Amino acid sequence: MGRKLSIFTTLAVGTAAYFITKKVLSDHQEQIKEKVAQIADEGRENAVRYYNHARDYVNEGSGLQDTLNELKQKVADTAETFKSGDSVGQALSSLKEATTELRKQFDKEKDTESDDTVEDDIIIDGRSAFGEAKAAAEFEKDHPTEVFYPKD
Repeated sequence: MGRKLSIFTTLAVGTAAYFITKKVLSDHQEQIKEKVAQIADEGRENAVRYYNHARDYVNEGSGLQDTLNELKQKVADTAETFKSGDSVGQALSSLKEATTELRKQFDKEKDTESDDTVEDDIIIDGRSAFGEAKAAAEFEKDHPTEVFYPKD
């Protein structure tokens, strides 16, 4: 029974919302169309304005073009040095050496760890949790909570 009631209620509310929305939109349809057109026009104007600013900046900046050409040349030179493969080979060989050194160190650590005795003792400091709670309760007795708002 509850499921049928909830389905009926959902359908009734949905239908009512549809008709109310249709009525409101039909009354204000022209205003909505004008508002959407106005927002679209403002967006186009902003896009054209930013495009013009960007175009003027690129056209005025001859130094920008020189900087761009220098950057392209630098990237091409760096690519040529990597293409020769000397530095890449050196980097790979040093990486392999470092990896073998780390493996040796880890193996050494495993050996020394198995030799050491592991301590299983639990060490508790002077105060236990109950002692801390008792101290907090005693502090509350000595310093009661103060009420700052007016009592009447």
